[in-house]
Amino acid sequence: MNKGPLSGIRVVEMSTFVAAPVTARLLADLGADVIKIEAPNGDGWRDSGIGMGPKRFNHDENPVFDIYNTGKKLISLDLKTPKGKDAFFKLLESTDVFVTNLRMSALERLGISYEDLKERYPRLIYAVVLGYGEKGPDADKPAYDTTAFWSRCGFLRDMAVKNDCYEPVNAPSSVGDTATAYLLVAEICASLFRRSTEGKGEFVSSTLFRNGVFCMGTMVIRSQAPFGTEYPLSLADYGAFGSHYECADGDWIFLSLGKIPGTQQKFFEMMGYPDLLKDPRFDTPEKRYENREEYIECFRKGIRSKPSSYWLDFAKEYDMPLVRMAHFKDVSEDPQAWANGFLEKVEYKNGNVDVIPTSPIEMESACPPPTKPSKFIGGDTEEVLRSIGYTDEEIKDMLDSGAAIVKKQ
Repeated sequence: MNKGPLSGIRVVEMSTFVAAPVTARLLADLGADVIKIEAPNGDGWRDSGIGMGPKRFNHDENPVFDIYNTGKKLISLDLKTPKGKDAFFKLLESTDVFVTNLRMSALERLGISYEDLKERYPRLIYAVVLGYGEKGPDADKPAYDTTAFWSRCGFLRDMAVKNDCYEPVNAPSSVGDTATAYLLVAEICASLFRRSTEGKGEFVSSTLFRNGVFCMGTMVIRSQAPFGTEYPLSLADYGAFGSHYECADGDWIFLSLGKIPGTQQKFFEMMGYPDLLKDPRFDTPEKRYENREEYIECFRKGIRSKPSSYWLDFAKEYDMPLVRMAHFKDVSEDPQAWANGFLEKVEYKNGNVDVIPTSPIEMESACPPPTKPSKFIGGDTEEVLRSIGYTDEEIKDMLDSGAAIVKKQ
């Protein structure tokens, strides 16, 4: 058992896909006992995970599902049946935190909204992932991070390449969900502390759209009429010392030099432009801005004249924030990631080994366990029901009636 700072805290999660499951997984990494309730057909992320690697992934090897659901007991109940709902209520009697991403209307239909439960379970912390917030015309609109976080907040339109096409970029998978989960974990931990002094639970939420608005806050502010910044920004708009460049070997580097003393002139020399700032086009900040396209072109040519290794060596020697721009596939072989335990190898029963990111939790008092292959739908149903007082006969009756489910693939 993981003896972390949340040891002794029980969390019941009833959610699908990413944001709420990540929340519960991180609470498990902090030592909480987490029980995930899946519907009879399971969390849809199981099939989504398989679909991301159809030639290899299956119900026995599903790392995209495992990364967000490791460390949990997996049970399956049909809350549309009286016995399934009774089991849910009985489970909540020993639960500290309930995590869900069901829409408010669905929670109300099931009779398990916060208003339904707060008097019955006054110490329960009721944690919800919302799409667009509790109020307004879109409060009950379906949402994913691709729609509520990335699309609604401007990123996919305004981070596109500024050219004649100007086609929106596609959203990365699950990033907005993960940011939303991080906030919800913080709120839950703060609420647990509050409960320890005041003795009562509360409603807490984390909203995809709101988190997107906050994360994109710099762009939201700068794009307003008083400031007049138009997105997408060109390379010149970002500034010569804060952008990406192609090298002679085809690799790209990202330079974030700013105004670090003593390095800019050396960088000009390494590019082959030692007298760049003496050029009458660039000898004042105002002129460099006015002629920024020509200024940037000097950087393009100078950096493109040398391979990426040249610039990386230079950055190391002069302690500069300059990195090679990696592909996703490069991360699994990054020695820095392995040195810090950011990655691990997980072996599946078919013998395949997959490299999976580890928990981001970094606390002396927490020791997140290694990722393990997830069980099938309802893999822990009988064990959990037994732990809250159900007899074997009652469990069999629930399984036979479909109120509880064990579905071995």
